[in-house]
Amino acid sequence: MSNQRKQSTIFLCITISAVSLFSSDVSALGVNWGTMATHQLPPKTVVQMLKDNNVKKVKLFDADTNTMVALDGSGIEVMVAIPNDQLKDMGSYQRAKDWVRRNITRFNDGVKIKYVAVGNEPFLTAYNGSFINLTYPALFNIQNALNEAGVGDFIKATVPLNADVYNSPPENPVPSAGRFRQDIFDEMKLIVNFLAHNKAPFTVNIYPFLSLYLSSNFPFDYAFFNGQNTVNDNGIIYTNVFDANFDTLLASLRALGHGDMTVIVGEVGWPTDGDKNANIPNAERFYTGLLPKLAANRGTPLRPGYIEVYLFGFIDEDAKSIAPGNFERHWGIFKYDGQPKFPADLSGAGQKKILNGAQNVQYLQNQWCMLNPNAITFSNNTNQLGDNVNYACTFSDCTALGYGSSCGNLDEVGNASYAFNMYFQVQNQKAEACDFEGLAIITTRNISREECNFPIQIGDPKSGYSDHNHIYVSNIRLGLVSMLVLLIAL
Repeated sequence: MSNQRKQSTIFLCITISAVSLFSSDVSALGVNWGTMATHQLPPKTVVQMLKDNNVKKVKLFDADTNTMVALDGSGIEVMVAIPNDQLKDMGSYQRAKDWVRRNITRFNDGVKIKYVAVGNEPFLTAYNGSFINLTYPALFNIQNALNEAGVGDFIKATVPLNADVYNSPPENPVPSAGRFRQDIFDEMKLIVNFLAHNKAPFTVNIYPFLSLYLSSNFPFDYAFFNGQNTVNDNGIIYTNVFDANFDTLLASLRALGHGDMTVIVGEVGWPTDGDKNANIPNAERFYTGLLPKLAANRGTPLRPGYIEVYLFGFIDEDAKSIAPGNFERHWGIFKYDGQPKFPADLSGAGQKKILNGAQNVQYLQNQWCMLNPNAITFSNNTNQLGDNVNYACTFSDCTALGYGSSCGNLDEVGNASYAFNMYFQVQNQKAEACDFEGLAIITTRNISREECNFPIQIGDPKSGYSDHNHIYVSNIRLGLVSMLVLLIAL
């Protein structure tokens, strides 16, 4: 998923498609493995998670050597990727050949590489055309380099594109009216024709959640699979935006003479925090509807049958850009530490099962950083606390504090303690990371509150602060402290 993913135009019929979870046809399931995290699980641990959960396909966002080595011999089908910032370099055929040699043929004996993703949503409107003229030359060179290397018959280059590359006109917002955007029409025609010539798939990322996020008028239930909203497209009834969006793409491809092109859903999912609609109940509802649909190979009205789908994402990424929204760091079906968030039946049989989490995960010590009650007086500089909280959140992940999020109902004391702790954990619990001009103190008491978890980061427990002669707070009642800071505006 792009760090600045944004769907600027929303029509009732547009947005979502199939997720990748394994069905009776085990080839159906895929997941996206993103690595934009301050503390990453070891690649071998993640590969074992994939195997333990019967995931047969994985989509990457680069071709990191450590990741590829961990995948060696796993039998998992892999889509490696060329980031957007390398597209310009791939405009040189020699550099494209070098990239294929370093990242494809080098690993091809042990890693089951099937696709190369050229860029990631390079035509997003949010990018203001930065990659429009770079994408097709890169695609052309990479596929030809694969062909020259003798692997082009079974490794195909594709371009994962956001669903904002096509739409239906406002005056006729139905899937059959779908067309590619006019500002990129020529480039899309080149890409589609090239993909067809090389028997490569079209890859699209579709997100129903974004329809809700970007439009307060979007029918809530239409984002799921058990609602009552419908769209009638010349007798074809659409009951969810998943099907409608996918078929809007098919209509756009048909208009270019390629209505039968294979389409992969490169990303689809539901975030669990960072917005009022991003929560575990909604994510469970979404997957409970999607997974059986995929398992039954029901497809869509215009494309019944099997659709290859990759779930976004596998594990939360706390260092992703939040330009599109705070939810960007919460797309995983697993938390940052590789533990499952909610039950999900990846077989599509409809049974609630606990996913198999990461094994033998090491955590830092059982200690947290919190607001120091002794440092708060009515004579304090009213800006001091706010400035320190802002600093902490700038260099850590405070997205759970937003409106409608899991920690959005904390008081001032809770907000400050949450921010301080997140920074403390990111900094591997170094003592100097829990000071904030004397406003913070380390505690060995879990200061989580109700639905708001104050996490401890993963890592070597010996790497953090362990001087237990330090002054700790163990039994402070935060409710009493909050009375002292009612006048502090963060």
